[in-house]
Amino acid sequence: MSLDAVSISRLMSKNVIIAEQNQNVYWICKLLSQNNVGCLIVVNDLDEKKPVGIVTESDIVKTIGKLDLHQLQVPIKNHMSHPVITMPVSGTVTDAMRIMCEKRVRRIVIIENDKMVGIVTDKDLLKFMIDNKDVLSEFMTLSPRENMPKEDSSHFWFCNRYVG
Repeated sequence: MSLDAVSISRLMSKNVIIAEQNQNVYWICKLLSQNNVGCLIVVNDLDEKKPVGIVTESDIVKTIGKLDLHQLQVPIKNHMSHPVITMPVSGTVTDAMRIMCEKRVRRIVIIENDKMVGIVTDKDLLKFMIDNKDVLSEFMTLSPRENMPKEDSSHFWFCNRYVG
């Protein structure tokens, strides 16, 4: 099995926690906590589900560190990361790895007809490779890339070992 042959739809999580962009920081914190997730996707509205941003735990920590307590009521659209990085549901694992490397992100929203249908993370990709020894073996035999920063493990794995 080759990474080029594996559809990203096979790995993506379809149960994505979403919020509208006018929800406040406090509400977003509650959603992340109640659902035990590290990120949520901000959409234009709950029916259309067009992704307009992403909020990660890191975004929340940075935001709260800058705000006074009474400011937790400000809309999340003022603090989300945007534009959200997306790829089509027809993409492959290789495509996802390349995008993560080039954009230096750990999460990609999967879309179909401009509508969010899932999310894939660096952990999803790593778990897939570990669960599929033939893919992991192919991945590990490739030569590392030169001149690539090694700040975080996913960037090292995906950029230095495979994508390029």
